[in-house]
Amino acid sequence: MNITRFYLIRHGETEENQRGILAGSTDVPLNDNGRSQSIALAHLVRTLPVDVIFSSPLQRAVETAILAFGKEARIITDSSLREFHFGEWEGLHFSDISKRYPELWKTWIHDWENTNIPEAEAFAAFVQRVLSFSNSILRNHQGQNLAIVSHGGWIRALLGHHFSGSAGTGYWKFKVENATVSEVEFAGELPILTRFNHR
Repeated sequence: MNITRFYLIRHGETEENQRGILAGSTDVPLNDNGRSQSIALAHLVRTLPVDVIFSSPLQRAVETAILAFGKEARIITDSSLREFHFGEWEGLHFSDISKRYPELWKTWIHDWENTNIPEAEAFAAFVQRVLSFSNSILRNHQGQNLAIVSHGGWIRALLGHHFSGSAGTGYWKFKVENATVSEVEFAGELPILTRFNHR
């Protein structure tokens, strides 16, 4: 049986990560620590038998991919790998959101999957985007080892879907750290989590 592997890599740290601010689909760069993390990650990822490298087109992901895999690496960017778009909440800390949008914040706390954040992506649409891309590359690259450089929310949605029954059920159960590798093997359609937050 062919084994297909996903090496799920979250980008290095940004200032927004460090300060607890929602960046979402805002195109922010790595900070100095994030660049150091990505360079350090190279010692791991360059030992992996990677056949294809995919990356979110957002600069924090692309920069992580280049620093980790090298400037000569062929990196395929795809907009399906972007982080969830938080609409009007982008650029805000949760404490700011609770003050500016008190009623919506209460709704989000109790039913975050179905809360309509102004100008944001619907969570169901985000999950569909994640699964459509992952299913496509799983189908088209059977038996290969695929590096996917993306974002915390994207990786949580995929892991939640495969290992917690649904993306929503498992979304907050996986704390995906910056500049780490989580590995999923697919034996046919059976997903197996073989490493998580590895450095």
